Amino acid sequence: MKLNKVIEEYVVSDQINAQDISVLKQHGFKTIFCNRPDSEETNQPTAEELQKVADSLGLKFVHQPVIGNAISQKDVDDFTNYYENAEKPIFAYCRTGTRSTMLWALSESTKRKSSEIINLTSAAGYDLSHLIKSVSYTHLTLPTKA
Repeated sequence: MKLNKVIEEYVVSDQINAQDISVLKQHGFKTIFCNRPDSEETNQPTAEELQKVADSLGLKFVHQPVIGNAISQKDVDDFTNYYENAEKPIFAYCRTGTRSTMLWALSESTKRKSSEIINLTSAAGYDLSHLIKSVSYTHLTLPTKA
């Protein structure tokens, strides 16, 4: 598990396992977001399995599965609600961390300049430049569906 800090209160990673959750608690995380649907890959731990471990350690767990190339405005709105109401810092994961990063970036698009969002997410290891609507960095937009 690699902890990729987007901002102090929001860190993302690829898929975790049950043993990683105690490490997350040691790092001071209060909430875990799972943005991955169950059964995307063989032998992937289910959100329910990981939530049980998180619950036993006193961590909040939010399961908001999304499909990377099909993120909707509702997904962004739901994420925004979870994010605003979650105890921080938040650790979020999916298969690679990209979906969790995209949800954060899109939710921040009305609060931060696109250039700042792209710089923060790039520093965390995620290139989200495809979300930029124009070269002027004025808007982030949902990716178009193929």
